[in-house]
Amino acid sequence: MMHPFRLATIILAAGQSTRMGSINKLLMRIEGRPMIQRVLDAAIEAASTDIYVVTGFERERIESCLSEYAVNFVHNESFRDGMGKTIAEGVKAISDQLFDGAMILLGDLPYLRADTVIAVAESFAEHEGRKIVIPTYESDPGHPVVFPKTFFDELTQLSGDRGAREACAMHQSRVTRLEVEDPGGTRDLDTLPTKFS
Repeated sequence: MMHPFRLATIILAAGQSTRMGSINKLLMRIEGRPMIQRVLDAAIEAASTDIYVVTGFERERIESCLSEYAVNFVHNESFRDGMGKTIAEGVKAISDQLFDGAMILLGDLPYLRADTVIAVAESFAEHEGRKIVIPTYESDPGHPVVFPKTFFDELTQLSGDRGAREACAMHQSRVTRLEVEDPGGTRDLDTLPTKFS
C-alpha cells in the first residue's frame, strides 16, 4: 500500500562482525543468498525505493555484493567507533533532501519479512509522520525503526555505541510500538549459526 510520506531506508552495513571472528557476517550465505542481499530484498519487496547502505568494514566487498541493486552507498570511515556514527553518517546523507522520515534497518536481519517493513511504514503514515515507530515481537523491540525528520539533527550527533535505542528512550512520548507477527526483526546474527549454506 502506498502512503503519502517519503521515507529513506538506511541500512547499516558498516560493522566489523567482531563476534564472528574473521568472517564478515553480512556476506555469509543464508539459505543460498548473502545475508545483506536478503535484507535488501525485504526492503525492495516492501517498495522501498530510496535506499542508502552505509558501509565501513570491507567496503569494497559489500558494494560488490550489492552492485546489481539500485541503492545509494554512504561510507563511514569511522566504522570502528560504533553503530552511532554509522547511523549519523546515513542520516547526514539524506538530511538535505525532502524526506519525511528515516527507516533505520540493520544489515544482519536475514529473516526480516517485507510485510513487517510495510507495516512499520504504514504505522508511520497513520501517525502523520510524527511518531517514532518501533516494531515489537512478543513485546521485544526490533527493527526497522522509523524516525520523523524532526529527529534528523539529533541522529546526526550520535557517536560511539549510542544508537537509535538511546534516542528512543529519551523521547518516550514520541514513541509508538507496533506489535508484529514476525520474529525476524529481533533475530540479528551476532554469532555463527549452527547451520548456514
